[in-house]
Amino acid sequence: MSRRRIGALVVAAGLAAGLVAGCGIPDHTDVQVDQAGPRAGSDQQPTIPQPAKRTEASTPKEFVRNFLAAAAGEFDPGGPTSQRLQDYVAGDATRNFSLKDEVTVVRVGEITVADDNVHVHVAVDQIGILNSAGVILAPTSTATGYDLQIRAESGSGGGWRVVKAPSEVLLDVEALKSYYTEQTVYFWNTDRTALVPDLRWLPSEVPLSRVPTELLAMIEGGPSPWLAGVAVGLPKDSKLLINAPIVNGQLTMNWSPTAVSNDSGGDYLARQVAWTVSELGTQSLQLKINGQLKGKYDSVRELIDRTPYPIAPEAHAYAVLDHKIGALGLPAGTPAPVPLTDAVNKDVQWAAFNRTSGGMDAAVVTVGPELRLGSGVGGSPVEALTLVPGVKPTAAPVWLPRSRTGLVPTEKGLYRFGPDHKADPAPIKGLKDVTAVAAALDGQRIAVIANGKLYVVPVSVMQDGELVFGDARLLDPQLESVTAVAWSGETAVSVGGKDGADRMSIVDVSVDGARRTPRIYDAEGAISMIAAYPEIRVLDRSTTMLYQAQNLAWLAAGSSTQIERSMVVGAPASPSPGPGGDPQPIAPFFVY
Repeated sequence: MSRRRIGALVVAAGLAAGLVAGCGIPDHTDVQVDQAGPRAGSDQQPTIPQPAKRTEASTPKEFVRNFLAAAAGEFDPGGPTSQRLQDYVAGDATRNFSLKDEVTVVRVGEITVADDNVHVHVAVDQIGILNSAGVILAPTSTATGYDLQIRAESGSGGGWRVVKAPSEVLLDVEALKSYYTEQTVYFWNTDRTALVPDLRWLPSEVPLSRVPTELLAMIEGGPSPWLAGVAVGLPKDSKLLINAPIVNGQLTMNWSPTAVSNDSGGDYLARQVAWTVSELGTQSLQLKINGQLKGKYDSVRELIDRTPYPIAPEAHAYAVLDHKIGALGLPAGTPAPVPLTDAVNKDVQWAAFNRTSGGMDAAVVTVGPELRLGSGVGGSPVEALTLVPGVKPTAAPVWLPRSRTGLVPTEKGLYRFGPDHKADPAPIKGLKDVTAVAAALDGQRIAVIANGKLYVVPVSVMQDGELVFGDARLLDPQLESVTAVAWSGETAVSVGGKDGADRMSIVDVSVDGARRTPRIYDAEGAISMIAAYPEIRVLDRSTTMLYQAQNLAWLAAGSSTQIERSMVVGAPASPSPGPGGDPQPIAPFFVY
């Protein structure tokens, strides 16, 4: 569904009144919409900042920078965004340049204005294509710069106008972050056992009363293309029939019958919506089908809780000390029992654990390096580990949540493993030399570092444990080198490396590459691994992050704090005698 229709999902008053009154509509009736729709400012809400007008710049360079923000807003033809953008252009640009249903998002670098104050060059990095559904698609252009021509205006309020512009509409990513809000829209995975978060960008100018309708329209439109194969939309021809208001905490939504044609009593649509609108103050839901009440849910929280996420209310952190796994006593969590028995808790280099319906799976890399796998029953720790021959891990393993399948980088490439104690190659198309891998909590997306670059990749786990990878998407964290990665949130990864100022840093990067947020700049050396208890805002979970640098473990919380030996529960005061004793904890990880 285009933004033009999203922003105008208002039905003629007589029809709307009939729907509200509960009058049914035949299955094949086409709902007519008023394309004008409500405009920003039609609600009582705080004044929303707007991009600068053409005449507000005092220099040519400032004018060009403002021009690169002018496209921020809704795509309504003839609407405020289009009018503002058209005011910036003149001459040939008016014929060859117009606001369409997509804009090219770029990171703007140096803006060079020639001495004639006419010719301008804008250096850019490509971020992607923002479409009318609020999705940033992978970039289609490799251009590293654009040439413009501007002219000074003697009338029309003075200032400048663009007389020659690129054929595509450009939007500075800084304007995206200033004039849009990040929204998470949820879609079921293919077997409807988990919700997959999908990042969208919604113009801040959208009135508050219209936001739930916008989000539901995004659900109607289906998941982002990059999630194809791992997330599914509603059945074909599903339609949101009328605005979805929230009144006194209750969201009322009205759909065509197709939208719930395969619900099978699972309230899948209601649960999907509950997660998507949870931060809008929604307390209850009403679901109508063709105007008839289908379901009433007195508690959005109850719907949310019916979709279990594999993450506990507290962060259970561990580290390796003296080549043994020990629980960490952190301010943000409560120590938990070590998931290995003493008999096999030895010679540990890295480890990862996965809770299952029957107990616990373990993937332990012992000194060598060697991969060993095992399983525990119920709440008991894992008692035995089986060597997987021929596999030499080069980094920490990970489990894909909700499955009994894991991944580990090795000397021969990326490998998958499972409870059968076997490992096989798991190549990702186009990626070689994988040095780190991390799994999102939904188990349908991974982040990898390959060839020294950061990628996110959708993944499906087959019934036999085999993995099917989607297309890898390259992200630019603006680091000169990248060495470690973890999922710090539902739509963001944290990546470690060296920045342009030669500092060892960790930055958070959104899965579409648009947002980059520094986390720490003070790592005491190369960052070799990151472990995170990720943020889940719907569940009020916040991020706790640990990392390893210079063969020491650190807590990243605004600044870096070393994890001391004394923070490992039951640890001796000094290292074990002889070779192999670690002076301080290393290789931190979490068990959810």
